[in-house]
Amino acid sequence: MKTYTKIPAVLGALFGGLMSVWTSAQDLGPNLALSGGADGSSKASGTSYGNAVDGNLQTYWQPRSSSGERISAKKFGGSFNTVIIREIGNAVQGWRLLNHDTGAELASGNGIGSAMQVYLGNVSMNKIDLMIDSATSAPRIAEFEIYNASGGSSSSSGSSSSGGSSSSSSSGGSSSSSSSSSSSGGSSSSSSGGISNACYTLATDPNVNWRDSSELDTDQKIVKCLSDTLGRALGYGENALGGYDPGGSSKLTVITKNDPQGRSVEQQILDAISGDTHNWIVFDKFDFAQETEIAMYRTHCGDASVQAAIDGTQAQCIDYRQWCAAKGYGSGQSCLDEFFNERLNDKNLPIRNPVIGSNKTIDGRLSKAYFRFSGFAIGKDSSGQPTQTAENVILTHLDFRGAGHTEDHGLDPDMIRSTGASHDIWIHKNTFDTTGDSAFDVKVGAYDITMSFNRLVNVKRATLHGSSDSRTINEQITTTMHHNAFVTTDDHYSTLGNTLRRVPLIRRGTSHMFNNLFMNYRKDVLSVRVGASVLWEDNAFLINRDHQEKSDPHAALDERAAQLARDVGGGNFRSEGSRVWFSDAQCNLDSAYVREITDASGSVGNLSQNYTQRSRDAIQAHWLPAGQDLVDYISATAGKGRRAPFNSPLAHDINYVVGLGEIPCQ
Repeated sequence: MKTYTKIPAVLGALFGGLMSVWTSAQDLGPNLALSGGADGSSKASGTSYGNAVDGNLQTYWQPRSSSGERISAKKFGGSFNTVIIREIGNAVQGWRLLNHDTGAELASGNGIGSAMQVYLGNVSMNKIDLMIDSATSAPRIAEFEIYNASGGSSSSSGSSSSGGSSSSSSSGGSSSSSSSSSSSGGSSSSSSGGISNACYTLATDPNVNWRDSSELDTDQKIVKCLSDTLGRALGYGENALGGYDPGGSSKLTVITKNDPQGRSVEQQILDAISGDTHNWIVFDKFDFAQETEIAMYRTHCGDASVQAAIDGTQAQCIDYRQWCAAKGYGSGQSCLDEFFNERLNDKNLPIRNPVIGSNKTIDGRLSKAYFRFSGFAIGKDSSGQPTQTAENVILTHLDFRGAGHTEDHGLDPDMIRSTGASHDIWIHKNTFDTTGDSAFDVKVGAYDITMSFNRLVNVKRATLHGSSDSRTINEQITTTMHHNAFVTTDDHYSTLGNTLRRVPLIRRGTSHMFNNLFMNYRKDVLSVRVGASVLWEDNAFLINRDHQEKSDPHAALDERAAQLARDVGGGNFRSEGSRVWFSDAQCNLDSAYVREITDASGSVGNLSQNYTQRSRDAIQAHWLPAGQDLVDYISATAGKGRRAPFNSPLAHDINYVVGLGEIPCQ
């Protein structure tokens, strides 16, 4: 990847002459965009997308805002190597060119001006996006031209037609353009965040296993690719890098079904999460191409007390379905209830959540593994004091499935428990379904944690923050929760509507919740106690109108709005822009029935000021007001197996994702 900076005026004539040599050596040929079409994210009154591909420099496309906008050229024939963007004025600041088909970044820079030419090398795609990341005002793009140029391509940048890319701009803007991408849409890696074709393929292709890349041939290279394509956390957990060590000591562990040492899948995971060395843990793409259940309790099935509790063998403990069949409990929920919630509901058994050490990532991308009954602890505690502190942990793209909720289960089967003053934790893009206890609890002073783009379905007690009023260590709890989907399905509303809560139940600590979606949560979503602080910003609450409890819909909605955030008097709480609507089962909100949540207690400041500038900028760039677009975006991206969110460089822009509208919310 080549990087271009602004050209000082004294060198303009020299560099301009060199650039003219490059352009004159090329035969641009016809503008392919004239044979295709265009679309985009928005358009101001009196403009159209087609104006950018009509060959007329007097007409233009203009978006409604100055950032987060897109104009795309499409259906122009596929293969090309050169793009020219013509802007009226000089409003554009940050921009990117993306392969719309794959999301791969082709080029990026600052400033466009009257004519910016970018040589990409030989590429092929059905649609190319110009992303306007920032501008001084809503820009005017006169033409988005596409050429399959012939002739020499040497330039002042030193790039070549064999893969180097170059760009020039009459406005003197700076750009960094990736090398040529293949028809699959990859681009070479770059210091500004570009993803190489080899990395793109490794991160997205289920047919290329984790160690099959000839280019990414070391653990460090593979783990860097996985870290780069995942992106970075925002908010309090923003420093979490997990198993990636920028210093070069990253280790990759691939969990397989045929371990050379004969270890079970669960034992391999247990070994990999122990200790504090950097370890990025993935699942073999081929071994886990089909749905596969993992249950960490199985590492204790050789224990005599566990076998006695189930009145069964080690083999029956490992395969509880075999046990259920032998005991006459069938294969459905009755089996799960009897095995997990009756026979194993004993605090004296040795089964506990395995503890994750520092510098670990468990990454479930491109696998169909799921965890049954219980998950992991990050750190350890005893009697309210830390006994093991972990830092720098990421859990992502994992699927957790409970065995049904049992109040005060003896084994405390949380899916993720951050405790023991552990910190710098990112819990991202996981799915939690009917968990026995929490999805992600925070206890004993754990702090600097971000939970983002997770999907929780019928989870009764989502996220306790501090388990005792008396533990002053919980004053250091800090969490950011954004773009999570908390869903009660319609078929469980009658049994769970009154009891799904603790989002969070918080004592002493601080939590910032913005841009989250709640579906069919009836009352008392959170509890704020012992001087804790919670800031809600632009969260969307929907209730299927089929569950309306009063004959007058306005009176019914008034009651729901009054009860969602009423348990806040024990601490500090502020809500800005968070609203509740009646909707249908598909989460299409009814704008005629909306209430703002106005409960308040004490004083809560601007918690985002505790974040780095990087986090604040990214949050601002992708912020959505509570409303239909936010609901649709979270529904499309939250949880394992759904679309890449904006954290990832592989993500499509928000407007594109919202426009697809193909993902149901429950």
